[in-house]
Amino acid sequence: MKNIVIITISALGLTACGSNPGAKTTILDATIKPPQTKASQSENKVEKNSQLEMELPSTFVATNADYQTEPLAPNSLMIGYLIDGYKPTDNQLKEMTHVVISFLRAIDYSGEITMTSGWENIDEIVASAHANNVKVIISFGGGEFKVTSELMAVKANRSNLIKNIITFIKEHNLDGFDCDWEPSWIDDKAEMEAINNVITNHYITFIKEFRNALDTEFGKGNKTFSAAILNGNSIWYSSKKQIAHFPQNGWWNYLDWVSLMNYDNDLGSKHATFESVFGLEGSVVYWTNFGIPKAKVVTGVPYYARAGWGPAEWLSYKEVININPSIPETVDFIKYKKNNLDEKEYGFNGTVTVTKKVAEGKRLNLPGIMFWQLAGDLPVDHEKSLLKAMSKEFKK
Repeated sequence: MKNIVIITISALGLTACGSNPGAKTTILDATIKPPQTKASQSENKVEKNSQLEMELPSTFVATNADYQTEPLAPNSLMIGYLIDGYKPTDNQLKEMTHVVISFLRAIDYSGEITMTSGWENIDEIVASAHANNVKVIISFGGGEFKVTSELMAVKANRSNLIKNIITFIKEHNLDGFDCDWEPSWIDDKAEMEAINNVITNHYITFIKEFRNALDTEFGKGNKTFSAAILNGNSIWYSSKKQIAHFPQNGWWNYLDWVSLMNYDNDLGSKHATFESVFGLEGSVVYWTNFGIPKAKVVTGVPYYARAGWGPAEWLSYKEVININPSIPETVDFIKYKKNNLDEKEYGFNGTVTVTKKVAEGKRLNLPGIMFWQLAGDLPVDHEKSLLKAMSKEFKK
């Protein structure tokens, strides 16, 4: 018998929060809203007190007996994320294997979808990438986006979301799907915990159902399915309370790879260190001990510098080099006064560090590396281009 719980809601209207370096600060569709019927559209109001059938938290635990993906060759992925309609040059595309277009989002909890701003040129970018033998993936979610139980715990809404994403992939000739369903940070900690518990309770259900739909539509192995997750798994609600929201129930079995967002771990020079990724207590050790096979772990590199958690407390990597063109390649921070802020330490990854990270991933036989996001880099023919440095080591 299907387990459901019926709840009554009034209205859903959450405001977006969080900082996504390099993205535009105004994203109109970062909040899931209630769906509007034709009547409510004409009257410009949402029906209140509607009843939704909420599924109970999943108790399913997946193993590789439930699903197996095709093995990835070591050092076979060089993945660059794109935002705001950024079109890579041919020279940049020649240094990558995949680009990830960010973001696709739900506009209401019925599962209707839209792109974030700037992607009117999506088909042009897909054609350009394919002409350079580069795969194109669509990413869903992102750091400012809240995924609620009204979307993911309601079978009809979740199914509609999956159907719409599959249709989007077909319409735009895309090669795969990346699930960037992240925990949210908001001031109301009780609400924040309720939103983030949706990951704990329903993540594996979405992952499993999406994989089934993807294979049914395109055939097993013809489209990739990946996910992006945090450097670690602990979300702090206070100095005494932290929760690990990603469940240890085998969801990774349905994914071709899992990208670790190995940045924003701390401030300044501690923002994205080598040790935070590859150290004895680093991200790779944590997630492989958690259960994700090393053969599916893709590490991540930032193309930006971090000084604080405020919306202005970051710089793109190319801004860092423009500020200090002669900065030594072994130095991964600058002191800088941005706008009207006090002087702060902006930590980043320079060419030496990103080269070291690619080399370590190769040594560990990981499938590859990704970076956020390409527009933050210098031109690829610049001597201090991060993509140039990473690609050189990747191709050795």
